[in-house]
Amino acid sequence: MSKTDSVYKMLKSEIVNGSIKPSQNLPEKELSEKYEVSRNTIKKALLMLEKENLVIIEPNKGAKVRAYSLTEVLEYLELRAVLEGFIARSATIHFTQEKLNEMQEILNIMKGHLEQNELLLYSQNNQKFHKVIYDACPNRTAVEMTLALKSQMSKYNMKTILIPGRDAQSFSEHSAILSAIQNKNADLAESLMILHIHNVRKTFSENYSFLF
Repeated sequence: MSKTDSVYKMLKSEIVNGSIKPSQNLPEKELSEKYEVSRNTIKKALLMLEKENLVIIEPNKGAKVRAYSLTEVLEYLELRAVLEGFIARSATIHFTQEKLNEMQEILNIMKGHLEQNELLLYSQNNQKFHKVIYDACPNRTAVEMTLALKSQMSKYNMKTILIPGRDAQSFSEHSAILSAIQNKNADLAESLMILHIHNVRKTFSENYSFLF
C-alpha cells in the first residue's frame, strides 16, 4: 500500500468515526507532521477524499471536512430508501441457505450486543447484515450507488443507534427483514426495508440537534 493510500484510509476512518468533525479544517502542514509524510502526499489523499464528497477543498483556504445540512441528509435517506428497497427485492430470490444462515448469525450477534448495551458494536454488525443483502443483489449498479451514498453519510449513520428506543426498534426491523427474505417474499422484503430506512430518516428529523 502506498503512503497516499495509507493516509487516505486513516483520514477517512477518522472522518467517518467522528474523530474529525464536520467543517473541521484539515491543514496540510499539521497533517503532514501528524502522519509523518510529505505535504504532497497529504494533498493527494485530500483529493481522493474530495472525490468521495467527504472533504471540500477551497482555493486559497485549504481543505475541510464536508458538512451536511439536515435537508441534505433527509434527501439522501429518501433516495436510499428506494435503492435499498429495490436491492432487498432483487436479492431475495438469490439467497442461498448458506447466506441465510450467515444473516441469522449476524442477527444473533446483534441481539447479544443489544442486550449488553454495546450499541457501537451493534451498529458495526448492522452494516454486516446489510452487506450480505448487497452481496446477493445481482444489480451491482444499484449496490454501488447505495454504497456511495452511505459512504458520504457514514459519520452520521452510526449515531442514530444512540437515540433512546431506536436500538430495540432497529433490531425488530432487521428481524422482520430477515424473516421476509427467509420466506422468499420479495414484496414484503422491499416494503420492510423501505420502512426501516424511513424510520432512520424519522430519527434524524426528530433528533437533529443531537446527531449534528
